[in-house]
Amino acid sequence: MISTQLTIQKLYEAVWKTPLKSLAERWLLPANELGKLLDKHNIPRPPNGYWTKKAVGKELPIAPFPSELNRSTLIDLSSLQRHAAGTKKPKAAPLPSPKKPLDFYPLLKGIKGSLGEPSYRYDFILTQAYNDNRVIRFDVSLGQRDRAIGILHSLLSAFDERGWQVKVEKPRYEKRLLNIVTVENVDLKFRLRERLIQQQRELSVQEKSDKANGKWIWKEKINVPSGELQLFIDSPMPKGLKSVFEDKASGSLESQLGLFIEYLVASSRHAQHLAEKRRISEAKWLAEQSRRLEFESAVKAEQLRIELLLDMASRWQRVNQCRTFISEVLSSSINAEFDSEALQNCQSELCTHPCEWLQWRSNLFCLYGIWRRDLCPFHRFRV
Repeated sequence: MISTQLTIQKLYEAVWKTPLKSLAERWLLPANELGKLLDKHNIPRPPNGYWTKKAVGKELPIAPFPSELNRSTLIDLSSLQRHAAGTKKPKAAPLPSPKKPLDFYPLLKGIKGSLGEPSYRYDFILTQAYNDNRVIRFDVSLGQRDRAIGILHSLLSAFDERGWQVKVEKPRYEKRLLNIVTVENVDLKFRLRERLIQQQRELSVQEKSDKANGKWIWKEKINVPSGELQLFIDSPMPKGLKSVFEDKASGSLESQLGLFIEYLVASSRHAQHLAEKRRISEAKWLAEQSRRLEFESAVKAEQLRIELLLDMASRWQRVNQCRTFISEVLSSSINAEFDSEALQNCQSELCTHPCEWLQWRSNLFCLYGIWRRDLCPFHRFRV
């Protein structure tokens, strides 16, 4: 199985159980790059000659796991696999012959009857009803029909053995029905088609005459079947892993089906990794939004407190001015500034109705005071 991510703990255990070269071949990595990766993360590895001595029965100590390392830290191998992908040729991995007949699988039952004639003269691909989700979808010519059905039979048999569910539906934003296999609770899209090549078709006498006169020729070049089948994984893939399997001189598509199954698993785990990264990114964004809103709320609250403090200071200043004024009125120092007769009337009024004067003063303080009027003990009085 191809691994794209491993914890430090699992990598440490694998290095002391299997030679580095064998691990590199299993994970499609250059052995020297894997060694550099171990040294980069300070993961101890067997010294030179360790496996040779172990092969002759010698008991050798295992370096302990460093206490300063976090055992659950994930290490991404996809970047190293990308470098190895160009030189590493996939090994032939055909699937075993299906044990169950074709009609056992609902998506293959009646599949030949679902295929119709090509849609127009220069099209060679068999058609299927655009809304028929009862059979699996594929795009091949009549010459490759039986072979394509055999490949799909092997794939569905392998899916069934692994407990993977297969369905045909049209996902959101898609224009056509697609084949979907559920691998480790992740839906992956795949399709089988025949590769087409473009070539010049033979023109009729009339078409040759029209072309000589500069007229446009309909379907002068056409796409014809090449006889080579291609199998696609239409889902995110880790770096370094291909998503297209096709007939080549080095091997037919049938010999690559086992590798196709492994890559489906790798794609599923990569999709889970991407979903986890999105979840973490979304959680960070929500936390940042919450922190920003909390900060803005605190700033607004502080601004309100400052405004209230300034308003209280302004009211307090006016109250002190009123108090000073009243004290000056009652003092004899400014009696000369007022008409003596009016002053005598005021003093007589104060002596006759002292309670009303005190009430007026309380109302004045309430009106210009620092407290809220609805909380003032004298709010029921009016000036």
